[in-house]
Amino acid sequence: MAVKALAHSPLTAAAVRELLELPALPPVPDDAFIAHSEEVLGWRFTDLVCDADLTRHGHVLSYDVDNPLGDPEARFNLVFGEAYPYQPDMPDDVQSLTDDVRAWAETPGWRFRTDPGPDDCEAVLAEAALSVSEVLGCPPRRTVRTDSQFSLGPHTLCRIWRAGDHVVVLSPFRTTAPTAVSPTSCWP
Repeated sequence: MAVKALAHSPLTAAAVRELLELPALPPVPDDAFIAHSEEVLGWRFTDLVCDADLTRHGHVLSYDVDNPLGDPEARFNLVFGEAYPYQPDMPDDVQSLTDDVRAWAETPGWRFRTDPGPDDCEAVLAEAALSVSEVLGCPPRRTVRTDSQFSLGPHTLCRIWRAGDHVVVLSPFRTTAPTAVSPTSCWP
């Protein structure tokens, strides 16, 4: 599977630190969460993904509960790249997919390129892995190559670290290539 367009924003150590602190932050009441996330955390709503926020670092953050602060069981996905794989035999999809990714690239701090190769996608993940390793003080505990069950492609490396009671996974999402770092409370 080829990638027609790639948008990404470098994942910095500061962004990783902030992400890893989220489960340990003091909880806030549900009715104060939105105001707190905007005023204290610097988040703002984005429609690039449904139910997501744009962090102060310019990355898209999604989570699986309504109010994730202080919830050690909440799962967070910090998206630092978006790419659309496409089937070369479906040329009608190419322009709409490229336009979708271009919307990500219009976010301040994001970069855009068309027709990236697998090495370009892997380079985005490798750069992000350096930031995660810097914060955690160690290389990934596990590294595996993704396959069609995990990612539509290109098949890149998925990296996994242990961080206290959490696992940090740097990987492509199922439907896209280079995307997210996510601390979760389960160990595979």
